[in-house]
Amino acid sequence: MGSAANIALVGRDMAPSVLDGLLDRAEDRLRGLEARWSRFLPSSDITRANQAAGSPVTVHPDTIAVVRRAVEAWRQTRGRFDPTVLPALVHHGDVASRVGNDPFGADPASRLRAPSFAGDRIGMTGSIVIDREHHLLTVPAGTAIDLGGIGKGFAADLVATEMIQAGVAGVMVDIGGDLAVRGMPASGERWLLGVEDPTDPFRLIASVALVIGGLATSATSTRRWRSPSGATAHHLIDPTTAMPSTTTLLSATVIASDAASAEAFATAAMMHDGPDAIALLDDAGLAGFFVTRDAAVLRTRSLRAFMPTS
Repeated sequence: MGSAANIALVGRDMAPSVLDGLLDRAEDRLRGLEARWSRFLPSSDITRANQAAGSPVTVHPDTIAVVRRAVEAWRQTRGRFDPTVLPALVHHGDVASRVGNDPFGADPASRLRAPSFAGDRIGMTGSIVIDREHHLLTVPAGTAIDLGGIGKGFAADLVATEMIQAGVAGVMVDIGGDLAVRGMPASGERWLLGVEDPTDPFRLIASVALVIGGLATSATSTRRWRSPSGATAHHLIDPTTAMPSTTTLLSATVIASDAASAEAFATAAMMHDGPDAIALLDDAGLAGFFVTRDAAVLRTRSLRAFMPTS
């Protein structure tokens, strides 16, 4: 999933050995989801569906669920979040995993012919065909999907919910800064979550107190590279232009009832400048804040409800 993952369990009266077993189970679950969803793994559901674009492919029910959620997020954000912009990512040079010093290798999607970028938009999310009964996924011909803007949040939600169902008193799942919390923390009534400064990962720019739900941050500073044209590129592709977003925001942090929603709307917000990003969250009934290039911090009015009390 292109990042480190951290899982915290609160067991109350659970034996340490039981908690250790649940941690192993949660880790195995995340590795299994990555194996199905990573566009960098040749055997994943996503790679197979992309390579067979235009034809149905049998995939795991978890993959059906996350793709359905991605399509819903596309509708909720009115297309500003779009998981079918992978050909544009490849066109701009995002062709290998950037985890540690041992990349998985060339992106299988790089073998796809990049679409023409003429016209109003790219992406065909609305044309994705999902057959829940038979576990079939059909990616539109001529494009490819990437779950990078929602997969981590959806995975965090799944694991957090499953850990609560397994009997833990509280759980936090953090995948690359996309967090899901359920139940009670070890102390207090709310989970206290720190948000990194996009210009300095060793400094917190804010703290958020959350009872249940998700928090996600999207930023242009986390994944940057030199594109084939020689320009500096990043992973946040604007679906209306097929180009890296030119937003004046450095980062967007969103709080929602689940981490998948927070992640999708954080990505969508990075297609806008400050006032429009605020309006996007206000219209969706979500809370969040944004850091601009000139280091200003813009907040939704609803963010006050999530501020820690002294």
